[in-house]
Amino acid sequence: MGTFYYGGGQDRRPVGFDLDDELLAHLKQVIVAKLRRGESFIVTLPALDRGLGEREALWMNPSIPLRFVIDEADGHALDVDRLDALMAQADTPGGIVLVA
Repeated sequence: MGTFYYGGGQDRRPVGFDLDDELLAHLKQVIVAKLRRGESFIVTLPALDRGLGEREALWMNPSIPLRFVIDEADGHALDVDRLDALMAQADTPGGIVLVA
């Protein structure tokens, strides 16, 4: 299980989201690719700490600090089809939507 940290800086603590290592490895690649091109987008994650059915929508923008902590040291072979599916979602108005 890895953690995706969003935000932080200037006396604010980043918010951490626990995600499966393999999913996080794929999500990282898509986020980095989009932000390198200067493309902002939304990622919606389950807000597991608040209650069932709640979601948290995060605006991905180069000005927002992000950190990816993937627990598995060996890394993961990336699935091109999964990357393509995440990238296609990121290109929609609703962005990437992850489900629990």
